[in-house]
Amino acid sequence: MNFQHSHGDNPHTSHVHPPEKHHIHESQLDYSNEPTPTRSLSNFIVHCHTPFNAEPQLPLLVNSGQVTPANVFFKRNHGPIPDIALDDHKVFIGVQQNPQYYFNTESPAIEWRQVSMYDIMTKWPKATITASLQCAGNRRDGLAAVKEVKGVIWGAGTTSNAVWSGPRLCDVLQDVAGVSLDMLHDMIRDFHVAFEADDHVHEDVCYGSSIPLRKAMDPAGDVILAYEMNGKPLSRDHGFPLRVIVPGFIGARSVKYLQKILIQPQESKSFFQRHDYKILPPWVNHDNVDQSWDTAASLTEMNIQCVICTPTEQQVVASSKPVTIKGYAIAGGGRAVYRVEISIDGGHTWEPVDKMEQKPDKKSGMYWAWALWEKTVPRMNKSTEIIARAYDSSGNVQPEFPIWNYRGVMNNAWSRVHTLPIFQHHM
Repeated sequence: MNFQHSHGDNPHTSHVHPPEKHHIHESQLDYSNEPTPTRSLSNFIVHCHTPFNAEPQLPLLVNSGQVTPANVFFKRNHGPIPDIALDDHKVFIGVQQNPQYYFNTESPAIEWRQVSMYDIMTKWPKATITASLQCAGNRRDGLAAVKEVKGVIWGAGTTSNAVWSGPRLCDVLQDVAGVSLDMLHDMIRDFHVAFEADDHVHEDVCYGSSIPLRKAMDPAGDVILAYEMNGKPLSRDHGFPLRVIVPGFIGARSVKYLQKILIQPQESKSFFQRHDYKILPPWVNHDNVDQSWDTAASLTEMNIQCVICTPTEQQVVASSKPVTIKGYAIAGGGRAVYRVEISIDGGHTWEPVDKMEQKPDKKSGMYWAWALWEKTVPRMNKSTEIIARAYDSSGNVQPEFPIWNYRGVMNNAWSRVHTLPIFQHHM
């Protein structure tokens, strides 16, 4: 495949090469330039400062509304936050040749083009989508309670919803990489689009991941190269100056600090694609995990999820007054949250929530955003276990109990909260 001319500058292939990267030992990672002053730390449960990983308090998360403010949105990092100059940043876009389709042996293995942030922000139509991101390790604490897991012990706060803006990846790839519809038909089964960040992490030379080409090139897949979040430029914590947004997929695929995009005939070779973010079999543990990664599929779409945000665990509630239960639900792949049910008697009986808000994308009609829901119960006369579960539009439902895996990902068991009543006597 040969590149077609892009909208912007189109340098010769031989003159364009992404910067060479080298692995940096964990002890040499530089955290001296973190954007600490911009973080509202009182909003968060901080699990680690270097790298900075934090989730919002659940009542704050759900009460912040349908669109999560940037200073409430969870923060997930694998290394120092890069400090990138907007005007200097370049994105390198390449295609890796495959002998099955290409026979010109004189062509380079990878043909590169580069685009500037000015190109990204002006040369293609600006799309705006509302989409939730969720860390695959959301609710890992529930799996850690079963048995040892590997990773940050997140609670249920690593899900947030925002409005993202930037060009559609399919438009950029069609123009810059020359991915025509007839070529796409031949490539659709095996090819991936791999992303790399302009950062440093100790597990690899940089953070990287990939998604199937069919997702990247689907106009209804709504994958965008986002330079805005909630109507403002991305903050450094959230990927400035550019990140991929892959709605409906686990958050690990929405690579921040985007520097390289490569169309290739296999998934990314990054540590974070091949040796992370997979549901490993139940017999895999610390002792045999290294031999098990290649046997498991890389995670893509999120599963159905529902979480009670208020009341919180062991919260005291007045026994004689109505109690409003609030939470969020989310489904992967653009599927709608079909129903949320609540039980206040340990799962013996169930009722639908009183109110649920989830809006489809205005253009594609896909459900990328979460659903916020509420249920008011008249009273709680004794210590109560509140349970929530959700169904999506394909009939998927949350399991009753956690399904343990060593990496501690994709926990979507019923959400449970225990409350303590306080009895009030009338004089």
